[in-house]
Amino acid sequence: MKKIRKISDYPFLIFFLFVVIAYLPVFLPFFHIKNDLITQNLPTRYFISESLYSNYFPWWNPYIHFGIPQYGDMNNGFWNPCLWLIAKTLGYNIWTITLEEMLYILIGGWGMYKVLRELGITNGIGILIALSYMSSGYVVGHLQHFGWITGVGFFPFVCLYFLRANRSPQLKNFVLGALSVFLFLSSTHPGFIIGAIYFLIFGIFFIFFFRKTNCRIFYQSDFWLINSVFLLCSLLFSVVVIASDVEVIKYISRGNKVTLSQSLLNPTSFQCYLSLLFPLAVNKSSLFATDISMRNVYMGLASIAGITLSLKYISKKILLVALIPLLFFILLSSGGIFKTFFSHVMPLLGYVRLNGEFTYFVILVILLLSAFTLQLFTSDENFKISVKKYGRWARLFFLAIMIIALLFILFQRSSIIYKEIPFTNFKTSIKNILDNFSFTDLLFLNALIQFLTVVLLANKYLHQKAFFVLTGNLVILTWLVLPFTGLGIASKKEMSEKMTTFPRGLHPQELIPLNKTKFLDSSLRSELWLLGSYSKKIGYPSEEQYPVQLNTSKEFFEDSALHDFINDQAFIFLCKDSVIGSQTNYDSTLIKITGFGPGELTVTVSNFNDKFLVFLQNNYPGWETWINEKKEPHITIFETFIGLPLKKGNYEIRFKFNPVVITNVLKIDIIIFVLGFMVLGIPRLRNKLLFRLNNTIPIKE
Repeated sequence: MKKIRKISDYPFLIFFLFVVIAYLPVFLPFFHIKNDLITQNLPTRYFISESLYSNYFPWWNPYIHFGIPQYGDMNNGFWNPCLWLIAKTLGYNIWTITLEEMLYILIGGWGMYKVLRELGITNGIGILIALSYMSSGYVVGHLQHFGWITGVGFFPFVCLYFLRANRSPQLKNFVLGALSVFLFLSSTHPGFIIGAIYFLIFGIFFIFFFRKTNCRIFYQSDFWLINSVFLLCSLLFSVVVIASDVEVIKYISRGNKVTLSQSLLNPTSFQCYLSLLFPLAVNKSSLFATDISMRNVYMGLASIAGITLSLKYISKKILLVALIPLLFFILLSSGGIFKTFFSHVMPLLGYVRLNGEFTYFVILVILLLSAFTLQLFTSDENFKISVKKYGRWARLFFLAIMIIALLFILFQRSSIIYKEIPFTNFKTSIKNILDNFSFTDLLFLNALIQFLTVVLLANKYLHQKAFFVLTGNLVILTWLVLPFTGLGIASKKEMSEKMTTFPRGLHPQELIPLNKTKFLDSSLRSELWLLGSYSKKIGYPSEEQYPVQLNTSKEFFEDSALHDFINDQAFIFLCKDSVIGSQTNYDSTLIKITGFGPGELTVTVSNFNDKFLVFLQNNYPGWETWINEKKEPHITIFETFIGLPLKKGNYEIRFKFNPVVITNVLKIDIIIFVLGFMVLGIPRLRNKLLFRLNNTIPIKE
């Protein structure tokens, strides 16, 4: 008889269904993911898709701060293959970037599951912990921080192939590991990468420390050589990402360490760890002393039970060693004196501004410890008796919290039950309710949910029932937390209409002063920020809020007199001199635009008595100018812009951004990728390479 397979035999299907159900409010058309996702991440992706639509390669983004090298924008993952696939096919809008983010959560859960299975965790516990990972407070709280969610998606695969390369140092594991590192580096925020480096260093020393006991399957005789080869392969596959960052970092403000005050921004404070049990409650009250998105570290009741029981089931030696990275990341993400200390004594940490970014690694350590604890706990012969005993204590605890919260609600009279909530339309009414919840209201509601979960869990315990109860708990709390940190009240259609006022593609703008150029309505600036990118117009007349900015551009915006002078000019103009107040001319009968693209402009100019043609783009290395098809040198004029000295006469002039070094490195990287895919796709070639490698690194099948 053919064996009937259970749904647990299809973990990827479980993860897919879980993403759809747990993040259902995100998929609905009535809401949109808010803040940084649409103010910083979508505008640059939108620009890239519009460039490709117009058949231009977007090396240069002309719309942000008078131009930035888009490939050097470490905030937005220029080299991420997923970005290019979407930009070239569907194009970017509020729907596609939402689906892309959900994809990262899905593959992150799959990657976490594969890591747990690699570590010997059973299928059921692996699925449950992976679901906890996908709906952890870090993910739910940081949906707006797109660059962190990409890290959540790809970093588990870096860990997976790091483990596989050490367990079985075959060439395919080095190649797949290098590909995983490339995906991670090409898509993730730099702070996340810095945290990952420290996490992997801890992982290497953990394996080395327990090489004769718990980690012996991951320790080969050439352990350090294996990891050196893994690092070398990773660097080779990511050479274009590294070259882009190295090139641009000396020209941007983010290339310097942040100030002390900036380095202490938005921590996950110690009191935020109340969210381990009550993630709803931390969304209210100034007690938590940080941005609302940084407060949630919830990982589900199973993970909390696991980390609590680890004191009983995990050896003290392992716990002590695991406590080192756990404490390191807790203190690092908490800001204050600890972040100040680490910033001064530890490499790279002084460049990270948002401390809560490191909370991811706190969650990762806890989930890994919990998985091992739960595996030992469920294999205990007294397991069901223990569940009842611990269940009674948990019920009493949550019941006590409910009673305490209820007493505060009754006597403090700050609860929502004492307030008159105006009811208009559905979404506005929901927002009014959320705004009027108090800390004690949310604490009571959360304690009630946890109490009911424990009651269902401990009553006639069955593994299958426990799985659905714990998963249901994750889903319900994800739904309830999303309105606070993840969702804006406007519909996706409304947001899309605000962004897409202008026609598709990139077009040359009219030759009129910047302060008279038609951009998106300035009333949208608080919602969308980069109105120049959505308008596809150069020179938004006030400085836009975007973390990547050339140093020369920053100096320009700080010079108010120069800024006012430039705002009175068209994006390309003639001038008599290179000083503020010089006579200028942007008459369309004298300057005619014949070609325009990102990092590209062709004009015909009739010059009678002006000395310079000024193109309002930052004069970054890589810009080239041609006059009548002959390459000519240009200068920096008005602090940061491209100036071309001209004599009297008629000219055809072309400006083009040509990053020669990066294009050459890209060609090298493509060759490396082709070789890597050949290794993966041609077994005979792979075996031949393995034979040669065998003299250095022992191969295990």
